[in-house]
Amino acid sequence: MTKRFQISLAAILVFFILGLLVAIQLKNINDNNLQEYYDNQDLTGLQDKVMVIMQENDDLSSQNQKMSDLISSLGAELAGDDESLQAIVNEKKKAEVFAGLTDVSGDGLQIVVDVGTSDSIKSTTLLLLVNELRSSGALAISVNDERIVAMTEIRDTGTDNQQIVINGNAYASSSQFVIRAIYNEEDLTNGLSLISSLISQLTASNTISVAETDNISIPGLSEDSLTHSTS
Repeated sequence: MTKRFQISLAAILVFFILGLLVAIQLKNINDNNLQEYYDNQDLTGLQDKVMVIMQENDDLSSQNQKMSDLISSLGAELAGDDESLQAIVNEKKKAEVFAGLTDVSGDGLQIVVDVGTSDSIKSTTLLLLVNELRSSGALAISVNDERIVAMTEIRDTGTDNQQIVINGNAYASSSQFVIRAIYNEEDLTNGLSLISSLISQLTASNTISVAETDNISIPGLSEDSLTHSTS
């Protein structure tokens, strides 16, 4: 196998991986319509749909890992600092960040949400904040160290012991929620302005603060986070 053919093969695999990652993203239900979606669906039907989506996501993640391992082995065979190979590796890293599969760090914003005068925090409050961060250019977002990707669920559950479920993990709705977002330097000021404007509209019952923070760390999405079941 020639070096040129190896590079071409690696490039094809990288863009195939990118396609898979985009497919994972496209399986999301639009967060803006999330509450309406839940209100109009039978619980059993929703559970069945969630299980199907989780299985599909697990299959895609497995395929992504296999191809990532293959590209890594090809890279090891191609000695030196070949520019074409490096470009392929860089594209792969970008795709992984986009899909939330890798840890990231950088400057950004930290938002702290407390119950305030209310006895609980609603998932809709977190969704509004997350959506505003996304629309203002955030590169990566986490809520209580749960990486937020297109497949992420943020929903209320329970009656007596109210909880908010994020990526299949449950958090008491009466607890504090910390949202972190990483931005490119040129987008940070605009992001702070937009999120501050939204917060001013949401502080009637909850206490919400935002601050610029240096060197924020956001973990990657764990492989099994969407397969955990909660009670």
